[in-house]
Amino acid sequence: MRNIIKKALMIFTASTLLIASLAGCGQSGSSGGGGKARILMTLHDDTDTFLISLVEAMDKKASSMGITLDTVYCAGDSGVQKQQIEKAVSDGYDAIICRLADASTILQMEIAAGDVPIVFINNEPSSDYLKADKYVYVGSYEQDAGRFQAEYIWNGLGKPSSINVIILEGMNGHAAVPQRTNAVKYFFKDNNVNANMVFVDYADWSDTVAYDKLEIFKLTGQDFDCIIANNDPMAIGAINWLKDNGYDTKKKLVAGIDATAGGCEAIRNGDLYMTVLQDTTKQGEAALESAVTLANGKSVSTLDGATEDLKYVWVPFVPITPQNIDQYIH
Repeated sequence: MRNIIKKALMIFTASTLLIASLAGCGQSGSSGGGGKARILMTLHDDTDTFLISLVEAMDKKASSMGITLDTVYCAGDSGVQKQQIEKAVSDGYDAIICRLADASTILQMEIAAGDVPIVFINNEPSSDYLKADKYVYVGSYEQDAGRFQAEYIWNGLGKPSSINVIILEGMNGHAAVPQRTNAVKYFFKDNNVNANMVFVDYADWSDTVAYDKLEIFKLTGQDFDCIIANNDPMAIGAINWLKDNGYDTKKKLVAGIDATAGGCEAIRNGDLYMTVLQDTTKQGEAALESAVTLANGKSVSTLDGATEDLKYVWVPFVPITPQNIDQYIH
């Protein structure tokens, strides 16, 4: 059951933060001068386009707040990530922001952190391991993204009573994948649509892998009405495949998620029917504000999007179409 979002006025400003010296521990990058809060952010990868944008937004926010944000990468190795968190504790960081390399390792990371609060991002762990005002997840409610995709595709096809759907999933084991995919399926079920999932497979968030998987699908000879991808790069791969195989992208509709530059360009040229904006800037700002709030012994209840159980801070998804793209994407 989705937590009821409680709206509240954000109440903290950079002026409440005391100046402290910047300290490092072999970090790959540092942002801003000293401040009362020193935050260590550990990420699983330094090539993920979404995370690159997220780090840029957070560095900018940290600089404006006058706090220290240091970033390290674990190259997908949970053992390395655990060591990074242990080092953050020994080096006196006040809070940790963590993109789990593996969501199932959350308990190990919490044990490593001890009394230091953690804000988890981008790879949502089980709520059973989150704790009010100590272990918090900041992100967007993944089911909304899949629901938006299914709703807009269905409307775009004229609300048929039956539909043949291809779903291109992200990486196996990523927490967002089943949530986005199942939301698509539940939307059709809830609206009494006979949805035949003619092909569902992992494409690792990649345009080239998506293309190759659709080449495999082609061998089945099945018909389809639409392609729903867990992110924009896979949607772009699907569009390339459609064009190379003589399909009309105005008839075989494609949906993505993330509103990347490539996805938005595809919307503007009419190839991508819709995408869903996962607001990188607002997610990054919310994660940083949550970390600083916890570092200062305060409650995330003061932040917009905080849930009543104080385990989540949600940043809304926004469906992006040709009709509203200029309002949100500049």
